[in-house]
Amino acid sequence: MSKEDVSRETLYEQVWREPMTSLGKKYGVSSSYLARVCTSLNVPRPERGYWSKLAAGHKVPVFPLPAPTPDHDLVWCRSGIIDPTKNVVKPKPLKSHNRRTKRRSPIRDGSPHPLIRSAKDLFLRGRETGNGYLKPFKWNLVDIITSEQKLDRALCIANTLFQEFENRGWAVRLEASTKQFQRPQVDDRPQGGKDRYDVNHWSPGRSTLVYLESVVIGLTLIENSHEVEVVYTDGKHVPVTDLKKSQRWMASRWPSKQDRPSGQFRLRAYSPYLRTSWQKEWTIRDAQDLSRFAKTVARELRKATTEISEEFAVASEQIRREREEWARQREKWRIEQDNKIRQEAVTESTKALEGIIAEWGRFKRIHEFFDELETAIGHSSEEDKALLHERLRSARALARIPDVLEVLKAWKTPEEIYDAKKPRN
Repeated sequence: MSKEDVSRETLYEQVWREPMTSLGKKYGVSSSYLARVCTSLNVPRPERGYWSKLAAGHKVPVFPLPAPTPDHDLVWCRSGIIDPTKNVVKPKPLKSHNRRTKRRSPIRDGSPHPLIRSAKDLFLRGRETGNGYLKPFKWNLVDIITSEQKLDRALCIANTLFQEFENRGWAVRLEASTKQFQRPQVDDRPQGGKDRYDVNHWSPGRSTLVYLESVVIGLTLIENSHEVEVVYTDGKHVPVTDLKKSQRWMASRWPSKQDRPSGQFRLRAYSPYLRTSWQKEWTIRDAQDLSRFAKTVARELRKATTEISEEFAVASEQIRREREEWARQREKWRIEQDNKIRQEAVTESTKALEGIIAEWGRFKRIHEFFDELETAIGHSSEEDKALLHERLRSARALARIPDVLEVLKAWKTPEEIYDAKKPRN
């Protein structure tokens, strides 16, 4: 079972070289699972009956590998852990718009964009933040930050924008679950401000993205906030202007300030690629022609593809250099650790050998002692020899002198100690 990254080019060659069942066994997965992997990588695979027709000598077509697209994976790994920088199509600037180029027929059936179709009910099923913004329970929704009062207006703006992009051939959809794009934090205040620990906006699990061919741009529609006087009643903050007549007296006793939805919107477009910072915002006026606004945004997004592509190239080069530096540092640490282990092995083996030598000297002295005793017993009287020999045997057994050759066998050489201690890959 391989844990290495498998590129779509490699997988394409493999699925057309052998049946999915045998290839799946090599990766430790089923053929149906491997078929889903091919779909996620946009890798065409042989149709049913391909291998039997090929074995019978029939001529069967081989579908070419299509060019990679931003919404498909580029690599697959059996472990499921994929480097996000390897799974992103390199963005390329869109070519200058040719006025003579025939555009796609606009969508005029009045149907809302798929991301908008059921969004209203899902937003309304959620709850509100402490400062009046909707916070739906569902994560995978279109990226809109708004209040309940202006939800219809927000969905209308988003739908007009998305339809304009789709008419230009730019797909608008949620981020694929296998991608790891970045989404900047949202601040409902147009000019920003200090951190607020009591404001916690809803954040989608998958960003809303528009695909300008190979360039991906994130979109967030935000209802601006403005500072208003509020009072705390019935467990929540209520704007003074929303108080009932019977509650107006509270405004003069316990007022405070809070950022509340203003009904004014702005569109934020941003680069979702790692370590890129391009971002642009457009203010949307109440009486603004949304169709013309959408066309203006589309033109500026087209221009932005050049800057985003340049930022991506700079970020990719920086990441590449950091990886090389990290690889060099890791190799340096590995060599240092290896040398340390080798030195420890030499020290440990030498110390053990010196202990054996010291013990050998002690063993020799004991042997010499018993040998001299045995010689002395030989010169003793006959009546004492039996007793002395018995005492000598008992003394030898009590001394427990080990076999020096066995001790030498148990001794470890520096290489043996090193092999036991070195890290295993």
